[in-house]
Amino acid sequence: MTTTVNDERQARILILTTNLSSYPCANAVGQARMEYPADTFIMRVPDPVMFPESFYLRAFDKGIGGIIVMSSGSDSPYRGAYERLSKRIDRVYSLMRERGIDTSRLKLTTICTVCRAAFLKEIAEMRQHVERAVRAA
Repeated sequence: MTTTVNDERQARILILTTNLSSYPCANAVGQARMEYPADTFIMRVPDPVMFPESFYLRAFDKGIGGIIVMSSGSDSPYRGAYERLSKRIDRVYSLMRERGIDTSRLKLTTICTVCRAAFLKEIAEMRQHVERAVRAA
């Protein structure tokens, strides 16, 4: 299959990482010189609960192929943040279905500071989902 410029754009993956857990893991992956695709973009944030539903939909509209939200889970230092984030992601899934966007292109997961293998596994799995979605489009 020949890859077009649009296919390459749609294959981009955005990862939202938390300051206290998943970003240190991403940093450890880099320090260990472990590889993941160059079109994977990491955004370090205090907690992903700060992004409204519209953020995710706009990201897809602007050409992001997949989004992985790597949260601190129940270890979040912000009271009730994970519960609110989980409910928000559920609402985003509903909006994605309404728009005909494959819900496998968005994943909420918990990654700890030393979970390098899990970090890379999440990226590889998202890459597969995104490539399937690009082929189907």
